[in-house]
Amino acid sequence: MTLTKSQEKGCVLWYDSTALPQGEPRLFDLAWLRENGHLAGSSTGRNQAWFLRYNGLELVWRHFWRGGLVGRVNRDLYLRRPAAQSRAMEEFMLLDWMREQGLPVPRPIMARYQPAGLFYRADLITERIPQSRTLAEVLRDAPLSAAVWGQIGQVIAQMHVAGVDHTDLNCRNILLDEAGKVWLIDFDKCARRRPGGWQAENLSRLHRSLVKEQGKVAGLHWSPQDWQALQAGYDAEVSAVSGKPEQADGYGKV
Repeated sequence: MTLTKSQEKGCVLWYDSTALPQGEPRLFDLAWLRENGHLAGSSTGRNQAWFLRYNGLELVWRHFWRGGLVGRVNRDLYLRRPAAQSRAMEEFMLLDWMREQGLPVPRPIMARYQPAGLFYRADLITERIPQSRTLAEVLRDAPLSAAVWGQIGQVIAQMHVAGVDHTDLNCRNILLDEAGKVWLIDFDKCARRRPGGWQAENLSRLHRSLVKEQGKVAGLHWSPQDWQALQAGYDAEVSAVSGKPEQADGYGKV
């Protein structure tokens, strides 16, 4: 990635100039996107995202929304801090670093920081994973083989070996594309950390999300045996990496 930074009237943009040679702040303008045929759709749910087509790229624009009780009275304002420490820029740089490590995560394209008095708003655009669905969506239609569950476990282990704590790992933040490749998405509030209890908590959170999804969707194709296959893939990957001399402790540098 070639990181380029620009600023206008306090608004800060970071973008990959190999993907967007001039940057394009209008990619955060819904009216302009609609008028020029760049808006390809949107997600449903509380935290809406928009799908874009621009310059030959398929993109996802995600605005940073507040959650929980705070989100009921304050939808998107965060206490002001330097742009480099904002939610958008931190996720932008984490994704770029993870891709350098060979991890299957989206390519970051552009991040925006908008000051608003004592607060700021934030946005992030990433490249869309083509022809992919969330794990939750896939399991509504058909079961997955033990091999695929093992692959999901391996990818999570690779993320953990690199020292990345995905604080919201759930069955909607794991994608499978048409080729069967596993992807991890949505790294807001995530960070690189030294080994600790967070790895087990990531897995527990994913397990809870699958149990919750099973409670909502009758006939969801998920069973304890599937989880055992995921765990086996995870354990095998961690053991394989920890046996390498250059990573004797089983984790990359943090």
